Amino acid sequence: MLLELLTAKYPGMRLWLTQRLCALSMVAGLLLFWVRVLWLAPQNYDGWVAVFAPWWWRLLCVWFFICMLLHAWLGVRDVLRDYVPHLGIRAVLQWLVNLAVWGNAVAVVWILSGMKF
Repeated sequence: MLLELLTAKYPGMRLWLTQRLCALSMVAGLLLFWVRVLWLAPQNYDGWVAVFAPWWWRLLCVWFFICMLLHAWLGVRDVLRDYVPHLGIRAVLQWLVNLAVWGNAVAVVWILSGMKF
């Protein structure tokens, strides 16, 4: 039944499931973040640098932000489809949202990959 819902017959179901899986991934990432912060208990800048020092943690942070941006993009896309009936205005707004999402994705990857420790 679930596989049938994910076929081309129901195109919105894949997007719905993607958004929900991104949300679950973000919840797991936030829980891991709080456990890590409580475990390491950073008190100053050097402590926070130590939190983000391992490469695997920065990779998880990139994954978290990719999920967050995808989740936001899907949500704003649906809101625009529901509440902006004019196609031209909707296209411009969607283009601005796309630009913001890609800009944030590049910034996150740049910041987290360029950290020197």
